[in-house]
Amino acid sequence: MAGAASQATAQDRDRKYVVGIRSALITGTMEVSGVDPAFDDLAADGLTGPHMSGFFFLVKVRPHVRIGVETLVSNSDQEAATTMNYQAAGPVVELSYGDSWFVSGGVHAGGLIVNAMARQGAAPSEGATAGSYFKGNGFFVAPTVDIGYRFRRSEVGLFAKRVNILGEKERGGISDFSSTFVGLRFAVGL
Repeated sequence: MAGAASQATAQDRDRKYVVGIRSALITGTMEVSGVDPAFDDLAADGLTGPHMSGFFFLVKVRPHVRIGVETLVSNSDQEAATTMNYQAAGPVVELSYGDSWFVSGGVHAGGLIVNAMARQGAAPSEGATAGSYFKGNGFFVAPTVDIGYRFRRSEVGLFAKRVNILGEKERGGISDFSSTFVGLRFAVGL
């Protein structure tokens, strides 16, 4: 009996390395019309609205502290009159409290490239389309909060992430790409 209990405890221990993914939908509005009046603002619209995803790798450095790297990719529906996407990556720090049920919060920061396009007229059935285009680069800071559940080597949770974008100001700046996302997180301990 004592052997079985110690084996079960060993299976549930907090893992040193965690690898996982995030997937989320935008809440609120991404006000890209502030970059240029040719662009429409992008609002929450379920699966056809702007969404984001990320891949992360974390290392436990203290009982409740993990550090690592994470990617951040966001894009909108390609059929919309105004489309956007950005790609980003950088370091992340996460604080976590709880065993089976947990709450965690963290900060993700780094560099990114953003772009947006507004199509003129209806989408063509094939080939390229004419329109207004913007591309810029800068930095982001993204606080995150998670609520989740750990079982065996896995973690599942619900998270909210506020992506604050800073960068070039020569052509109106890129802070209007800032937005908040809510979605699901899945991770595996190694």
